[in-house]
Amino acid sequence: MVVIARTTSPDGPSPALRDEIIASWERCVRAGLRHERFDVPYESDIDDHGRLRWASEAVFDRVADDLEGAPVGLLLTDQRAQVVARRAGDSGTFRLLDRIHLAPGFLYGEEQIGTNAIGTAIQTRSPTLVEGREHFADALTRMACAAVPVSDPATGQLIGVVDLTCVAVDVNPLMLPLVKRAAWEIEQHLLEGSSADERILQEHFLRARRTTRGPVLALNRRTMLLNGAATGIVKLADRESLWDNVLRSLAVGAGAPPPVELADGRFIEMRLEPVLDGTRLIGALIRPRAAQRTAASPGLDGWSSLTDTELAIAEQIANGMTNREAAAHLYLSPHTIDYHLRQVFRKLEIRSRVDLTRIVARRSAAD
Repeated sequence: MVVIARTTSPDGPSPALRDEIIASWERCVRAGLRHERFDVPYESDIDDHGRLRWASEAVFDRVADDLEGAPVGLLLTDQRAQVVARRAGDSGTFRLLDRIHLAPGFLYGEEQIGTNAIGTAIQTRSPTLVEGREHFADALTRMACAAVPVSDPATGQLIGVVDLTCVAVDVNPLMLPLVKRAAWEIEQHLLEGSSADERILQEHFLRARRTTRGPVLALNRRTMLLNGAATGIVKLADRESLWDNVLRSLAVGAGAPPPVELADGRFIEMRLEPVLDGTRLIGALIRPRAAQRTAASPGLDGWSSLTDTELAIAEQIANGMTNREAAAHLYLSPHTIDYHLRQVFRKLEIRSRVDLTRIVARRSAAD
């Protein structure tokens, strides 16, 4: 438990800290931060012409117009908490932001300056409000900030944060809803640059993400979108094998296919829902969870655990094909061949193509 001597203030006793703030303070202490120190890192290289900046420009203009004359700053950071753009309702707010180095180029990560809405929103991947003495650094205890992460609908990855900052005595309960709306609008602008199929998949994912508290992901042959809970279960490297399993399951009408093995050897169970454009398959929504079954489950010998795709690849490689030749023959990418071949080697507990050729030859002779 973190204990910091900040129990009173000029305004009277400090209120009890919320659980999420205590958790953040504990991360700060583990990172070696000290609340009396305030060193904000600066990098001159700013990505102010990327997709995030493009998608946020119109939103920033509108919100800045709405805030004109108000003592509040509007900020946009990238996924590292580096400020890439800012607006302010009045000149006094600009000077205030400058004093705490909340300006383009400065990094406001939690691991760098302690608990603050921008850095803590990135750590927790959730909307965050930090008021006054909830800040870890003493230099920020007169401030209040509300921040919401922005995710790229094309990948599901966090790419930035929208933030409102003001003096703590001016905090308004509408700050957090306002930045939530701004973050949502930025994500919608990012959607506009996607193809029709990708947009349909992304819309289904965003709808599921808003209504699902547990892990959810959407994928097709090219894309996989993950909410925060799903990133702890599935990795982007699992996309191709998951998609193969989705296609097999939908072909036999299985809404809950058998446990699926991931690249690291773990198994997950999937509840899946097809994403359709009319009758055409666009992708699938998946709600995954860790399965009790492991790679060493009884009754699974190496060969019988191979998937149909892995069996086909094993046969082509055993016949002397290179990865590229097998990819062309099976209408797959060389990357997909390499991924599945590594799974074949691991399941069969072999280390070379020669070993694979011997196993395939023995099974052919036995058949």
